[in-house]
Amino acid sequence: MNAKKDVAPMTVQKGETTPKNEVKTTKVSEAKQPTPEELQKQVAELQKKLASIPQNLEQRIEYFNQKKELIRRLSVLNVNHETLSEHLDKLSELAAVNEFENEDYFLSIDAPNGYGKKAVYTLKNPVIIGEMITFILGRIDAKRKELKTAIEA
Repeated sequence: MNAKKDVAPMTVQKGETTPKNEVKTTKVSEAKQPTPEELQKQVAELQKKLASIPQNLEQRIEYFNQKKELIRRLSVLNVNHETLSEHLDKLSELAAVNEFENEDYFLSIDAPNGYGKKAVYTLKNPVIIGEMITFILGRIDAKRKELKTAIEA
């Protein structure tokens, strides 16, 4: 009933046991050393970024809450962009079949009518709907770039 198990050879390093095949050797000399000018540039950038963060606690909380809100908005725009892109692909497939009209996708303009809403105009042309979605995607991309720069600042 006693079964012999194959065990990888072990070495002792600073009180820890590590299998020999897990110990990796790396050459330090292969890494490119940055020049002093590059290091000074990085230090200046980091100091500038650090200086932009408020120093007292209340201002820091407000600063990071603003960043958090910008990140939330960016996340919403990313989801909207992905969703619209998927529907744009489906619309292009529908446009290949019938460029003039379809029953799957439509845009409607609604107006108040008593207690509800009534469709004033309905657009069923997949080509025009696709162009509108492309326009919206362009505006979303511009806003995403704006938010990314505000987050990184």
